[in-house]
Amino acid sequence: MTEELIEVEGKYRGTLSIRYLKLLYSIKNRKFIKGYLRGDRVEGKVLYRIYPGTYIMFEYFYWCKNDPPRKITISKVAISKEETKIINQTIIKFYNDEFVKQFPQQVVDLFNARPRYHSLRMVDFNKVYSDEENQKLLQLVVENKEIIEGEEHQ
Repeated sequence: MTEELIEVEGKYRGTLSIRYLKLLYSIKNRKFIKGYLRGDRVEGKVLYRIYPGTYIMFEYFYWCKNDPPRKITISKVAISKEETKIINQTIIKFYNDEFVKQFPQQVVDLFNARPRYHSLRMVDFNKVYSDEENQKLLQLVVENKEIIEGEEHQ
């Protein structure tokens, strides 16, 4: 008996006051999963056809009225036909681009691929991360904490 592919949805948005990007990452293959884009350069969905299993879900969110205005959420999730369950989650809130450079390369690449005003950019879906980079990412996500720029040494 083989498992059936299931459809999972990510999304993106690049408007003046809100920027959003939600992508899936394969722990096993050590790379971002390429989905099918449905939408235009401003807003749309990323559709994935994947097998049930454990993945990392990345979400970048910017809203000009938040303090701090930018947030990256990294979640280890169990995806089944019935539900998507969060196992572990780490949230990074920040103001400055430089703050992100201390995190695993996957986080930096997601940040660099963030939507801009009315323009869509994506990560390199062909890039395979090393075992060491993969382990750093898994370690970060299992910490289950909120990291806020300016409060990291308190």
